[in-house]
Amino acid sequence: MKLAIMQPTFNPWIGYFDLIDYVDEFVFLDTVQLAKRSWQVRNKLKVNNKEYMFSLPIKKEKSRDETILKDVKLSFDNYDFSLKLNSLILRNYKKARYFSELEEKIFNILSYKTEYLCEYNINFIKEISKLLNINTNFSLSSNLKNIQGNKGDLILNICINKSCSEYISALGSKDYLYKYLKKFNMKNIDIVYQYYKHPIYNQVGENFIYQLGILDLLFNEGLESSKEIMLKGRYFIDC
Repeated sequence: MKLAIMQPTFNPWIGYFDLIDYVDEFVFLDTVQLAKRSWQVRNKLKVNNKEYMFSLPIKKEKSRDETILKDVKLSFDNYDFSLKLNSLILRNYKKARYFSELEEKIFNILSYKTEYLCEYNINFIKEISKLLNINTNFSLSSNLKNIQGNKGDLILNICINKSCSEYISALGSKDYLYKYLKKFNMKNIDIVYQYYKHPIYNQVGENFIYQLGILDLLFNEGLESSKEIMLKGRYFIDC
């Protein structure tokens, strides 16, 4: 069984969804600390032909060191961020080929009401996965009992709990996972890394910008072509 474990990201890039599609089960890692300037609270859109980082406002109730991802709350103190996000998308993607076809579906997803960051991101990821006909099973690390450890040990313990034979990891985790390789081998769990090769697709405006959030691909290429394009970048390699 192929397993991936990732924090629930806001408007993830297309490589994130390719990873979801590749595995049998995808575990949302919601029991770790919220990192500063993390992809959990921000991601990129194309605005005025430039890369633009949109951030979700969150309540600062505790210090970062004390804040667990699943407990982070969205802030609505000054404005409803979904209205601002919808307006930004409308202004910059209305000329995209498939905008009118997807506008209602996407805006309904972005307008999802919850006070928790994780729940908002997880709903987004699940709903976009449905649109892309991705049928992977999802679960939460917070629903697993007696799972402890830091970094590689935490990942290993989740893999053991899920009885997986392959752990599929993002490339960015390679450096820290290397020192845990022997432990994974002892449990007969192979580590495979995602070397995603970002494809170029039709993109509204001038100059193609890589690694934008999935919404950019959807509005520009539509549902039928988006998954096919996403799969073109697929490349995994054993450690």
